[in-house]
Amino acid sequence: MKKILSYVSLAITGLLMAACSEDFKDWATQQTYPQDEAITIPGFTASATGNIDLNVDEPNMYGGNVALLTLSETALPEGFTLQGIRADITPASVEGPTVQLKADANGMFSVAELQQLIEDAYGKRPVSRLFNAHVYASAIKDGQAALIDAGTIQLNLIPKAPQISDKYYIIGGPNDWAGSAAERSIVFTHSDKDVYEDPVFTVIFDAAAEGDTWFAIGDDKACDAIGNGDWNQLFGIVGGNSQSTEGKLDRRYNLGGDNSFCVPAGATKIKVTIDMMEYSFRVEQVNIAEAYYLIGGPGNWDNSKNQKFSHSSLSVVDDPVFTYVFAGSGSDMWFAFGDDEAIDAVGEGVWNKLFGTTGASEDLRGTFDRRYNLDGDHSFHVDGQAKFYRFQINMAEMSYTITTLNFDPFIYFIGATDGWANAEQKLALTDESGIYTGYLYCADPNGWGNEFKFQRVPGDWGTELNTGTFASGISGDFEGGPDGGSNIKATAGEGVYYVTLNMGSLTLNAVKINNMNLVGDFNGWNAGDDAQQMTWDAANFCYVITGAGVTANGWKFTTNNSWDINLGGNTLDDLVANGPNISAVGTTIKLYPTRKNSDKIFCTVE
Repeated sequence: MKKILSYVSLAITGLLMAACSEDFKDWATQQTYPQDEAITIPGFTASATGNIDLNVDEPNMYGGNVALLTLSETALPEGFTLQGIRADITPASVEGPTVQLKADANGMFSVAELQQLIEDAYGKRPVSRLFNAHVYASAIKDGQAALIDAGTIQLNLIPKAPQISDKYYIIGGPNDWAGSAAERSIVFTHSDKDVYEDPVFTVIFDAAAEGDTWFAIGDDKACDAIGNGDWNQLFGIVGGNSQSTEGKLDRRYNLGGDNSFCVPAGATKIKVTIDMMEYSFRVEQVNIAEAYYLIGGPGNWDNSKNQKFSHSSLSVVDDPVFTYVFAGSGSDMWFAFGDDEAIDAVGEGVWNKLFGTTGASEDLRGTFDRRYNLDGDHSFHVDGQAKFYRFQINMAEMSYTITTLNFDPFIYFIGATDGWANAEQKLALTDESGIYTGYLYCADPNGWGNEFKFQRVPGDWGTELNTGTFASGISGDFEGGPDGGSNIKATAGEGVYYVTLNMGSLTLNAVKINNMNLVGDFNGWNAGDDAQQMTWDAANFCYVITGAGVTANGWKFTTNNSWDINLGGNTLDDLVANGPNISAVGTTIKLYPTRKNSDKIFCTVE
């Protein structure tokens, strides 16, 4: 044993002499040594202390630090003492960088640094995570330090996080308490992320038909327990104030009572948001009608309901945003809005149920409320100088935005069809209210996905229109991506689509063209005549038919065996939807519908 210690002593002394030209720096100053300078000492190895759960106070934790490992100082040569420990830690089950952590003077590692290490590699879910740790120690003698390789150990670490379930439900509310626990029909919505990355859950549900609305919150564990007669695993309000609109929540067994939530009578819908990382809640009354109407502005101040806001195909709970677009008049315009109840009341001479702005009438964005909660009519006001105005209301947030609209003549298509390199196909403004229409060829020649976006200026990504642009909905044979900046997808596959893009109401609709036909006097105006069906020429972006039977008595182009989408025109170089009959005669007809090579839809007849 003396021979081994003598060898170790000589090895350490030699390493110290090689470094003696520099003053000793304490480990805490993050002095580093190349790994090939580290020596090994027989018997001097690191051992893991066991599974480390950062959620609990164990004997090996104190003051925000934890003992990850132990070292045998008895194997050190005489006169040497440990001065510092570091661990180069790498995730064992996923790809990730090596992170160097240093122990404090007591050999303890920071819980905060370990928490960040686990989150960066594996996320926040509190389950055991495996790491490999290469341990190094500094040995001190006569004020000089040497680096010792203490070997590699495996660490099992559990990050600090509260228990978060995958699903939560409203128990009670408008439904029977036990029945709602069994059915679990009022479920909170959540993003596609892990619940420990996004711990926020939201639900909007109907208030009780009569009286106050009482409810609790439960997960599957709580609902299962109710089936066995155990109600104390539901969540209630910390502090016991049932009508609190925000605060902390906890399990009933920690609260000593049911501590249920209560929304007073008068609410139509209730929105509850919970953050299960913070164990916090927010309760809001949401009174959303099925329809809203502008009153005043370009129309009359009456109860005619002829200025109705547009809305997506979703329920008003899932999409509380309504939109109305109206033309400017060239002079000041004043207006308000209301639901059916408010507009009907106007007919009876009652005006205070209308909604007005809570700010100044000229504000183009802000919040609103019923007039009976305001100190006057608080009507909205614009100067009327813009071509159009888009008035958008969010009934969940009780907020509004007024946008002046002056539309460009074209909107350009860019995507997989042309390798995301060119924005040549385009839609044309066909209604001054912001409606663009046209035909687009959607394909995926490079296998990137049949996806695309739009640009208001070709080649300028600063003018991009994407999923997030069409807040009021994407429908038909297009669909949006999972987030606001995502590409739009042509879901019906490669082919030509008839597209209606409404920049006023922020909606997008597409219908795939399964067939393009000729129809006219020559075939009895039969829109579904298969003998007159055209073929798509993808190389030249046109439909082609040879041996056509058209006559000077008139003919047109129809789609999908229907008159719903058809083309005609007084001239061949400017065809429009529902246009007049064409009288040109020939047997080879080519239709160029995508505006790729022209600002117009046109055809040739030979």
